[in-house]
Amino acid sequence: MDDKFASKFEIDILNKLLNKNFSYDLAIILKKIGGLDYRKKVFINGECIGILEFDLIELDWKFHPYASYYLIEEPKIKIKPTKRRLKGKKVPIDLIENAEELKDIDENDYVGVEVGNYVGVAIKKGDTIKIKDLTLKKELRFEKIDDYLRKNKDRIEKLEKKSLSIIKKYYEICKNKDYTINASFSGGKDSSVSTLLANKVIDELEVIFIDTGLEFKDTINFVKKFAKKYDLNLVVLKGKNFWEYLEKEGIPTKDYRWCNSVCKLEPLKEYLKKYKRVYTIDGSRRYESFTREKLGYERKSGFINNQINVFPILDWRGTDVWSWIYLNDVIYNELYDKGFERIGCYMCPAALNAEFLRVKELYPELFNRWVNVLKRFGYDEDEILRGFWRWKELPPKMKELKKLLKSKK
Repeated sequence: MDDKFASKFEIDILNKLLNKNFSYDLAIILKKIGGLDYRKKVFINGECIGILEFDLIELDWKFHPYASYYLIEEPKIKIKPTKRRLKGKKVPIDLIENAEELKDIDENDYVGVEVGNYVGVAIKKGDTIKIKDLTLKKELRFEKIDDYLRKNKDRIEKLEKKSLSIIKKYYEICKNKDYTINASFSGGKDSSVSTLLANKVIDELEVIFIDTGLEFKDTINFVKKFAKKYDLNLVVLKGKNFWEYLEKEGIPTKDYRWCNSVCKLEPLKEYLKKYKRVYTIDGSRRYESFTREKLGYERKSGFINNQINVFPILDWRGTDVWSWIYLNDVIYNELYDKGFERIGCYMCPAALNAEFLRVKELYPELFNRWVNVLKRFGYDEDEILRGFWRWKELPPKMKELKKLLKSKK
């Protein structure tokens, strides 16, 4: 699964949860793992210190520490040296040197432990603790993003060289056969990179941005700023009126994304009619999702007959994209620093629920408009706040969550 550097927002969350003071210039790497919503492993210099996730029951952020977390946090519980195997076991109370500390720990809460040359993580169980995992003591050094970039500069340059060669290949095809080549630009990090790479190779590159009418103002402003700074030949297409189609089609969902056709693909299809065949440089990457894992470097559009999409940064990970941005001092959409991973429509069902609730905090007028629509379509507060509206047919894990919420009432 994909990885990335922790954003300013994510570092703020970690600092709040862990009572730390991590600076924004640290190379804290987050790796996406399966879960109901936002769920990522947190790495410091290659060591996983735990999992950061957004809890859909409590609608709050949580951190689940791994043993390595206690390489940077003083363990609270001291255990006497013993030859007993402790991992996965409850610790006899007579082995705990400072058992009085247990009274301040709630049932099932995490607690750090130290035993001989090991530190680890345990869970409070009754009047004792159960060891989850242990790791050998060692120094865990914090790496700065600048140091990470220096170490990985050659690899990023190789990725860039390969991506440029892919773009050149398709540019030559277009020149030889009198086809058209353009770039798709969403205002996000991936399309920013693929567009700038294409602009290095292709003369008078046409860059297409589709304004769905549901974009954040931040994105609209960024697109204009980006196009001006890099002297791009920007074409802005307007999507069809989402609100008119909403009454007929209903709430768009992950498994019924009619909005993508109406607001993006149909206006693009109409615009591209003037071309015999068009190759579009696209910033999609295979690590973004399971559905993109099997992508090749090109794919014929299933909606626009004369369009073929080309993916020059297909093999890049999230950290590679950000590394290229930092190494080349490229401007990026400030929404990334505010807690958004997906740059697009503010109420996109494909976005994380944690992001939707971030809209509530930062853009209450947009959030409330969509909430009023959802209520009109019959969704209650639980279904809205926990994102049940994002599916027409709930997946098994979300069905289980719904049952759990009902049992708690």
